[in-house]
Amino acid sequence: MLKAVVNADIRSNVGSNESNRMRNSGYIPAVLYGYNVESRNIKIDKKEFNNILRSYGTNTLLNLKIDGEVIISMIKEIQKDSIDNNILHVDFQAVSNDKPIHVTVPLKLVDKEFIRSNHTAIQQQLRELNIECLPKNIPQSIEISVKDLVLGHPITIGDLEFSEEITVLHESSQVVASLTHGERVIDDEREENLQDITYE
Repeated sequence: MLKAVVNADIRSNVGSNESNRMRNSGYIPAVLYGYNVESRNIKIDKKEFNNILRSYGTNTLLNLKIDGEVIISMIKEIQKDSIDNNILHVDFQAVSNDKPIHVTVPLKLVDKEFIRSNHTAIQQQLRELNIECLPKNIPQSIEISVKDLVLGHPITIGDLEFSEEITVLHESSQVVASLTHGERVIDDEREENLQDITYE
């Protein structure tokens, strides 16, 4: 897995007023904790971090640089403003290359075009997968094909094959996706036109 580089500085002043001043200056308050490190209050550049999120997502290893020290870490939590969705705070967790960790990765359904019936709909019951693996083996996401999905036979965790490098932390009976009956929708204008047709 590629490692993005995040430059960080120690912040000695804490509190809501200081955090607000920091955000107004283009920085995001953050904290580092985890494997073999002392907890530290840090700040990161807002623009740089947003670029990393766009390029790598949240499930990625990071080289967190603090005062010349490089610490392998991951994004543990991102707090956002409920109104404008701006990032308010970030938690970084230091990790070891040799120790498995628990992470959550998104599940993506693919091959939906094979479900051609107008009278059925795909329901995705599980959108994230809890797994355990070494940091270097964390996938950005996991794709699940639904091309063989049929009514009455949902896809469960037990139906899927995963890489030997990860351990899935779900019951094998948990449903991932299913096919349900749906109604074919005809818009009002077309329905009126159909009603005007006469047959001889």
